[in-house]
Amino acid sequence: MKELHEIIVEPHITESTSKNMVNPRTGVREYVFKVALDATKPEIKNAIEKRFNVKVDSVRTLINRGKMKRVRTAVGKKSNWKKAYIKLVSGNKIAEFEGV
Repeated sequence: MKELHEIIVEPHITESTSKNMVNPRTGVREYVFKVALDATKPEIKNAIEKRFNVKVDSVRTLINRGKMKRVRTAVGKKSNWKKAYIKLVSGNKIAEFEGV
């Protein structure tokens, strides 16, 4: 079994993710995290629930493909990474993200 820090890499905070963090009509909160490429949805759900002591409603994942980058004549590829959208049960929130 993987450790929590191996599954959850870091929070993915951008302008659009912080704007969509709270649904104004329902009050349901959705957070975005960068996670390990081989992490499954149940592993992500358990890691978030244990780490932040909240109840997770659903997990959606996607893999962002690495872009091709070029420096003069050399061409390289950035690595792929996985993003997880975590939807919490109504009334739950992660205190570390308040005020972001």
